[in-house]
Amino acid sequence: MRRIDESIESLTPLAAGGPAQGAPLAFRWRGRRYVVGSVLAHWVETGAWWRQGERVRTTSQPPPDPERWLWRVEAGSRGSQTGVFDLCLEVDRSDAGRWSLYAIYD
Repeated sequence: MRRIDESIESLTPLAAGGPAQGAPLAFRWRGRRYVVGSVLAHWVETGAWWRQGERVRTTSQPPPDPERWLWRVEAGSRGSQTGVFDLCLEVDRSDAGRWSLYAIYD
């Protein structure tokens, strides 16, 4: 496993109701489009909820440790072999968030 933690562009619009409503179908990383063939696992990592009261938050200040939705997927792009990737969505209060490629399994 190689930890990557680089931003990606999800090519899957989130359904109404937030990230729990569906898995990513495709993503773009380093200019290459990957299509998800199957979802191998899905889990949620809760943020450090016990720290949320430690500092006063403003609307421009992100939570100290956001909730993370992770999907382990098998995906491939044109001209390359299929691989296993961990995709991460850090969720904010508006059910939007930042997508990243968390890890690649060789």
